[in-house]
Amino acid sequence: MQVPAEVLRAEILDWWEAERDRIAETIPERFPALLYKVDKIIDDMSAYELLRRSKVVDEKVEPVVADWIERLYKELTHELDESFRASAKEAEGGETYKNWSYGEMATAGTAIAVSAAPAAEIPFFVGGLTTAGLSLGAITLGGGALMPVAVTAAAGSAVLLAAGPAVRTKVISGLKSKFKSSIHDGITKRVLGLEDSLKEVLFSDLQGVALKRLEMAA
Repeated sequence: MQVPAEVLRAEILDWWEAERDRIAETIPERFPALLYKVDKIIDDMSAYELLRRSKVVDEKVEPVVADWIERLYKELTHELDESFRASAKEAEGGETYKNWSYGEMATAGTAIAVSAAPAAEIPFFVGGLTTAGLSLGAITLGGGALMPVAVTAAAGSAVLLAAGPAVRTKVISGLKSKFKSSIHDGITKRVLGLEDSLKEVLFSDLQGVALKRLEMAA
């Protein structure tokens, strides 16, 4: 017996809402593991590397972040594909989508909603992290003196070398703390931000599939 269209649409919307909630819960649960990996890289940085942090971001931090995002995107997309097929088989019948993949459904669905970002674009893979505009301010040295981080690498190295061990440790610790904070902000936007983030692309893909299912169910 064929399922009435209004019942089918309600089941599709229930599926969409449940999977959206799952995405919204899963990414924040996994996110601390990424920050832990990045913090470990920063903790292991030498004073020399801190003064050349853009090189560390490009060569050490960015590959870790990009790999984590890509892996989670593929993992969640695979789970969404399985969920979509199970839901469609139960609600609409096994033959309805036999020639459709989840990705194709997402692309076709977002074409229906002109305001949605194309699901084929994965903006959080583009550009990467940057230290452009990153200001670490100044670190207080012993006796109240300040060492501006915006000094040249050579001058900064000279200051650190001239300082005593306790002062050096304090300066380096302060730099790393500020560096972590700045990097965390950038990573958070790429993973959980309101635009062009991992979360929003997954939401867009999911919306596309739901829209296409609703269109086919009409």
